[in-house]
Amino acid sequence: MKRVTKLTSIFVLLMLMAGCTAAPMEEAETEEETVLSPVPERLSFTAPTFDRAVDHGAQHDLRSSFDGPVLMLWVAAGCSGCHDWTAMLNQELEAGNISNTTNIVSVHRYPAFESVDDVRERYTTNNSSTHTPWPLLLPSASTNVIDVDTGRMTDVNLYRAFENPVTPTLQVLDSEGRLVWTSKTYWANATVLEEALNIMETGGV
Repeated sequence: MKRVTKLTSIFVLLMLMAGCTAAPMEEAETEEETVLSPVPERLSFTAPTFDRAVDHGAQHDLRSSFDGPVLMLWVAAGCSGCHDWTAMLNQELEAGNISNTTNIVSVHRYPAFESVDDVRERYTTNNSSTHTPWPLLLPSASTNVIDVDTGRMTDVNLYRAFENPVTPTLQVLDSEGRLVWTSKTYWANATVLEEALNIMETGGV
């Protein structure tokens, strides 16, 4: 009886040890790092729009804005900080403090969580302070970026390429598609906007 009990104990111990040694091996296999393609130095992407006159077509290629630096605002329909930044940009445009030729685009950040109708209602209503009289891009979560140097589509995801921006995030791309500046404030801030515009005036450097 003691011998049976002893053999049973050894068997159970071996089974437990097998489980302990197998799990880390399985985890090592599943957690093996994926080799990611490098982010191109010069970036662009294409995305649908609401096909308004200011959107320059139903599909917008960011390269069409590269006749100068680009001020890009990542937005969400339910983001108060995004509303604040959009209103400030509108005010600065109306006051003439931002040239009408300045390249501004807004990019919807969370297509998996917000409907296109929510974005349309928030940012395309003409009498709203959050109306965007500049292109509003609606990329999907699976959108990849274009390498401007080669003109080819890459396997690099849009969000990774632009450093996983939250909302709101204001970014400046130079006239060749290089990401040169990123904001770090939630609420609209005149000093931060002035910094971005100064970078744009110097050509994005």
